[in-house]
Amino acid sequence: MQLKNFIIDVTPLRESRAFRYAYAARTASVLVTGMMLVAASIQLYDLSKSSLSVALLNVFMAVPMVIALLVGGVLSDRIDRRKLMMWSRSVYIISVLLFLINALMATPSVTTIYIAAMVGGAASGISIPAMMSATPALVGRQHLASAAALSGLSLQLGGVLGPLLAGALIAGPGLVVCYVIVLAGVMLTPFLLSALPPLPPKGGNEKATTAGQAFIEGFRYMLSTPLLRNLLLIDLAAVFFATPLALLPEWGDVVLGQGATVTGALYAAPAIGAAITALSSGWIRSVQRPGITIIAAVFIWGLAVVSLSLSTHLYPSMLALAIMGSADTISKMLRMTLVQRHTPDHLLGRMSALWMTQSSIGTAAGNLQMGTMSRWFSPSIALLVGGCACSLSAGLFASSSNALKAVNGKP
Repeated sequence: MQLKNFIIDVTPLRESRAFRYAYAARTASVLVTGMMLVAASIQLYDLSKSSLSVALLNVFMAVPMVIALLVGGVLSDRIDRRKLMMWSRSVYIISVLLFLINALMATPSVTTIYIAAMVGGAASGISIPAMMSATPALVGRQHLASAAALSGLSLQLGGVLGPLLAGALIAGPGLVVCYVIVLAGVMLTPFLLSALPPLPPKGGNEKATTAGQAFIEGFRYMLSTPLLRNLLLIDLAAVFFATPLALLPEWGDVVLGQGATVTGALYAAPAIGAAITALSSGWIRSVQRPGITIIAAVFIWGLAVVSLSLSTHLYPSMLALAIMGSADTISKMLRMTLVQRHTPDHLLGRMSALWMTQSSIGTAAGNLQMGTMSRWFSPSIALLVGGCACSLSAGLFASSSNALKAVNGKP
């Protein structure tokens, strides 16, 4: 196989000016969001010394995000997706301002951190379906696999640099400086999105139905399409059982005996593995059995979390997290491609919302169950049980007859 088959395909960036602006906005957004989440997690752990408190950050963010995702999914199939993205990313600025103002207080408030997370979650929930559903119009359905790989790369590069920058800034200039940089990045995003062309949804007759009826239509489409239903279920199982992010501040502080810089490195490790995978993802566009590849990736994801549970040193811990991030990215790129390829344009907003809803709920619930298990037993036991359950769920999909195993990679 030629080397070019392993290099990420940049055709969407080369051929679509609009996608370049959307990509720049996404990259800026994920970079500063990664910084903010790590900063808030470290701040919460310093204030509470509890992984459960860190896990609750994800819960407070996920609950309004889920509601907003459902609303945003319907809106994305009714109104111009460009305007929806611009307004929602502008509202996100309020969330960052709350984080910053709270950090400037003599005694920062845990409650304010949770409120800021709720505002940010709601704003993100509105914008995510709009961005995902706009992608086919920006690049064409023939380039969806390449666009998914590029989106994964931006997400993971932001996930690498964001946590590392957050850890270094908190250990150096301090938490306030970190939030100021996040604010600057968040304010840039709406200006980049304003360069996109109008992106109205195509097809369907959504104005003839209420918002509730429109959502039910999308939900029924998902339930009646075995492939889409299985894609959502396997991702839900993986993120619920094997999301260890809430444990990383405790893992860095208690297990590894290090501080904020090491915790930032742990948060960056999954993104390092994912970024390397995205950079070498040229093969993704020619995968013939994407469903089986997704199942294998989820199985490896679980094994990586099991390996993390057995590690007591920084570099083995980072390696396990990097493998987890790599497996997650392979699964995510293929799932995104299949969802966008097998959904009509006028339902893309709602399907994107449903996909992200289960991901948000699963991630929040996964962090919560990891934090609870860590409190009842230990971080190592929580990781061991979760990793085993994740791999077992992949084994169940592999051993049963389902649409995921049967799907092929043709557009």
